[in-house]
Amino acid sequence: MFESFGRGFKMIMAAIKMGWQDKRLLFPAILTVFSNFFFAIMLFLEGKSRLAATGQSAATGAAHALKDQGHHAAKHVAATPEGIQQFLGQTALNGPWDQSGVGALQQAASPDAVFAVIAILSCWWLTNRFLEGVTTALVYSHLTEGAGSGKFSTSCAAVFSSLPAIITLGLVTLIAKRIARFMRDKRGSGVFGMGVNFLSSIVEIFWTMAGHLILPAIVIEGTSFWGALKRSDRIGQGNLITIGVGEIGIDTINRVVLLLVAGGGVAGFSYAYVSHMSLASPLVLLGGAFWASTVIVVTAMSIYIRAAFFTCLYVWAIEAEALTEAERLNYSMPAPLAAAMA
Repeated sequence: MFESFGRGFKMIMAAIKMGWQDKRLLFPAILTVFSNFFFAIMLFLEGKSRLAATGQSAATGAAHALKDQGHHAAKHVAATPEGIQQFLGQTALNGPWDQSGVGALQQAASPDAVFAVIAILSCWWLTNRFLEGVTTALVYSHLTEGAGSGKFSTSCAAVFSSLPAIITLGLVTLIAKRIARFMRDKRGSGVFGMGVNFLSSIVEIFWTMAGHLILPAIVIEGTSFWGALKRSDRIGQGNLITIGVGEIGIDTINRVVLLLVAGGGVAGFSYAYVSHMSLASPLVLLGGAFWASTVIVVTAMSIYIRAAFFTCLYVWAIEAEALTEAERLNYSMPAPLAAAMA
């Protein structure tokens, strides 16, 4: 475990150094952070508008119903026990006259609302994969042609031409993860249940790893999804035995750093609250701005580092395919990967 952390830390530092040499490599990751904010706000506004519209229409309908039938309902309520029971049913939880908002929430989940949410989530995912592909193309140019060789417009054009394959990758990834989750949820007890759980974990982990290798194959070589899948399979069977070590170390370090940054923000705002500091005070505003900037930078760096790692891994794999086992020992890996595996 400590060895994987050490390798992951070396990889992170080397990737940061590479990004410092060519700051354009970091630009797509920064855009990814802001796109996440944008789509999250869109989801919030979509949900808020649906609930507001549904609540208004429900209130209007209830008012009309009360106006038209109030006297009749009151008469029956006073006259019979059945009328009382009917009135209570109308005002109960999720009933037509329910004022708790739960009924409005159910009505808001209309087919149009579901379609809108799916559309936003799909655009969100596609935007993130597009920017990840741009990072992959820029890092590939940096590694193979030198610092500053990659152009943002050229990388965007290359990724845009590969969108059909990237969309197919997303659909297959979603299906694979759903199957793995279904297997985990439906597992039995005993040895059979443990075996199914283990198999579902293998499927999920393998496809997560394969997906990050398939994307560089699609972007770098301009191949179809199925061509990239076969390419990644050959790479996985050939010389990428250390992929798990690097992956675990990088992900764990990124999560720890993000957790520390989040904890620092919570601690700072908690101190301001306990000290009865005004939210409009210069110290709180300055601290909040610094914390928000730190969150953006750290998140962008974690996105960039993952993309850089898998790109380095793919570059090393395609170069090593043409070498014998003896030649690979003396052949230098891409600088960040070489630092991690040293």
